[in-house]
Amino acid sequence: MKRRNFIGLSTVAASLSKLRAAENGDKPLLSFGLLTDVQYADIDPEGERHFRESIPKLKAAAAWLAGKKLPFTLHLGDLIDRDFKSFATVMPLFDGLGHPVRHLLGNHDYSVTDGEKGGVVRVAGMPGEYYQFSHSGVRFVMLDTSDLSTYKYPSGSPRDLESEARLKELVAEKSNGAQRWNGGISEAQLKWLDDELTAADAAKQRVILCGHHPLLPGAGHQAWNSGDVVAVIDRHPAVVAYFNGHNHAGAEVIRQGVPYITFKSILHEPEVNAYSAIHLFADRLEIEGNGREQSRVIPLSRV
Repeated sequence: MKRRNFIGLSTVAASLSKLRAAENGDKPLLSFGLLTDVQYADIDPEGERHFRESIPKLKAAAAWLAGKKLPFTLHLGDLIDRDFKSFATVMPLFDGLGHPVRHLLGNHDYSVTDGEKGGVVRVAGMPGEYYQFSHSGVRFVMLDTSDLSTYKYPSGSPRDLESEARLKELVAEKSNGAQRWNGGISEAQLKWLDDELTAADAAKQRVILCGHHPLLPGAGHQAWNSGDVVAVIDRHPAVVAYFNGHNHAGAEVIRQGVPYITFKSILHEPEVNAYSAIHLFADRLEIEGNGREQSRVIPLSRV
């Protein structure tokens, strides 16, 4: 199916679904906001990346999401690009939402000096590099897909050297994800993830899993050990979806009933935005998109 036709049909499906929901009194289990890859920097455009334009776009997104009266918004990484002081410009703009923002971090958030890398989690207001929270009976598991990476740690530190060695192995294996802008998840975090999902399974609690890097498709932007993470997801029925950013073009893959959704970046095209309200129903996700992020309905088979 051509992309234009898919978008058109998806948008129509979203409208019809909302009409049926209104007729049937169907209400979402939970609604929340989502945006990703603001990637602000006070620099001139580079190709299609218009860094300064992220400020008015973020203000517009915050105003629209605030009007939806949502309980929280997710931001899936890459708040800034290459300058730590950019956090001071971007973070106050989220105040316009009138509700909390749950952040995770991406590769560009660590494009700062070695001495500043240790302060990134704190300035983003996160409880840890990876964490979980629950709302309305849904557990959100927020992963750190930069746990193994060549950009997160000071040069020459043990974690940096470990990551450099892992990247060298991936290059030797000819993995198309063997890129310095990608990262991976440590064994310790994988164990934590497995424990979180085991607890959710036992509680019969739905889980939305979030990371910065894609797990699927394996098209070059994916996490270094995406297969290991997908294998954990496969054995836990609690997981209903995986959300990520990083690949600014967006993507969708369904595997064993789980949608793996790459959301589009705010960064590109002046005056063209990208943000969403996500509505989780018992049997589907409804993405109410804006700008580059199209509205669509995604059925859920893990319910």
